Amino acid sequence: MSAPDPRAVDNPISAIFDLAEDVNREAPRLRKLVWYAGVFVGIWLLLDFVLILQNIIQNFVLGTILIALFALGTWTMFTLRRLNDFLNYYTLRHSVILSIRQDDPVVFAPQGSNAVERLRSHLASRNPSMTVALKTDGRSQAVLKGKGGMLYSFDYYLRSRSGPLWRSFGLGYPGYQLFIKQIDQTPTAETFWSMVRAVEEVCRQNKLPPSRAIVLWKRTEDQDLQDEAYDILQRSSMSFQHRTRRYNSSLELIIENQDGSYEFIPYIADTYLSASRAQ
Repeated sequence: MSAPDPRAVDNPISAIFDLAEDVNREAPRLRKLVWYAGVFVGIWLLLDFVLILQNIIQNFVLGTILIALFALGTWTMFTLRRLNDFLNYYTLRHSVILSIRQDDPVVFAPQGSNAVERLRSHLASRNPSMTVALKTDGRSQAVLKGKGGMLYSFDYYLRSRSGPLWRSFGLGYPGYQLFIKQIDQTPTAETFWSMVRAVEEVCRQNKLPPSRAIVLWKRTEDQDLQDEAYDILQRSSMSFQHRTRRYNSSLELIIENQDGSYEFIPYIADTYLSASRAQ
């Protein structure tokens, strides 16, 4: 069967989702092709380096050409890495959007003695790999030291150590950090900026990227989020630099309403025990 005319569109919204599904189905094959190309270029760079050592003195012109090809191969490897990062980012982004589409329109807090405990139960129900970690590695009322020596208090903190390859070379598992801060009053712009600064300072101290930072607000009927605070929340993010890569994580406000329902600003799908993607 021939491919449909790309100019033919019935429902634009449905067409966008269908297009995303088509691209996502091709992503594993493209990732495999990128890996094959990376292996080929890597072998060529090794061979080219040997040829450079053999010819740079005896044949200057040939040596110069080989050096130029080596530089081109290095740039190609960098480009392939960026392409692989894009494919990983796209597939993760697609899975998150798909999970939101399939999720219930209204999410209610589970049973628990307090708001933090209920949120922990909710996170564990959405992320099976967190169930054991929350019981064994989590800490309530954690006081953590920042890079400048100041102490920061969180109502809950979960940490998973990074792998040795990541600590040495930036490769492999980067670790995981979950921060939860509960507030009862209406959050302001300064509330969110304070949370961002606290998380970034702690991350600089323990040398792990931020994975998820949550401001938990138990709202009453007479409280409402101001527009300025909402805009700051949408733009605020925590960053961490390790080797040549930067890790970014958005700050999230989770609201527990009086009827027990949750609101998420923005919605962050924590589908597995992993840190945010490196940029």
